[in-house]
Amino acid sequence: MAQTRHYVIPFAVFLGLTFIGSKLPSHFVFPVYMLKTFLVGGLLFCWRRHYQELYTRISLKEILLACVTGLAVLVVWVGGEGLFPKIGTPSDTSPLAQGASSLVAFSWIAARIFGAVIVVPIMEELFWRSFLMRYLIDKDFQKVPLGAYTHFSFWVTALLFALEHFRVVPGFFAGVVYGGLLCYTHNLWVPILSHMVTNLGLAIYVLITHQWQFW
Repeated sequence: MAQTRHYVIPFAVFLGLTFIGSKLPSHFVFPVYMLKTFLVGGLLFCWRRHYQELYTRISLKEILLACVTGLAVLVVWVGGEGLFPKIGTPSDTSPLAQGASSLVAFSWIAARIFGAVIVVPIMEELFWRSFLMRYLIDKDFQKVPLGAYTHFSFWVTALLFALEHFRVVPGFFAGVVYGGLLCYTHNLWVPILSHMVTNLGLAIYVLITHQWQFW
């Protein structure tokens, strides 16, 4: 049976290392990101048997829904740049401008894509949508069906998810979309896949345009 720690610790480790990385000189950005990505990824892998909600099939209809909504979030995320206020200043450090070798730059980009597209969506959806949305309904969250809706749990989770990001308005939109997907399908893989599509699309956009502030 999963316990609270299996959901909270990976998220806390990722958030903590993100905060530490933001306080260090720019040349520490890439090593810290690689550390938190593989550390959190390792925790999720070691504790995979505790996440029973991940042992669920996803239908073709749900896959299509996830792809469409993930692209919608991407459009708002990129299209809203300059229109909405931010919390803080996102880093625009480029892996190509650090005097590093091509191998180091490629390794950083590969790790960044792996973290953004695989580790982060699984870690965040487990914490925000599977754990917190249910925990705000009942502290014994496993008694609460996945995707159960109350005004308080849904909107507070969406707001806190937004505050986790620099781009708070697109972040709030994303939180509403991902939470809505879970409430509609009761399948955690749908918001996870939607989140993956958003982050993959954003990675492609960044690599094409070199708009590193989105990373």
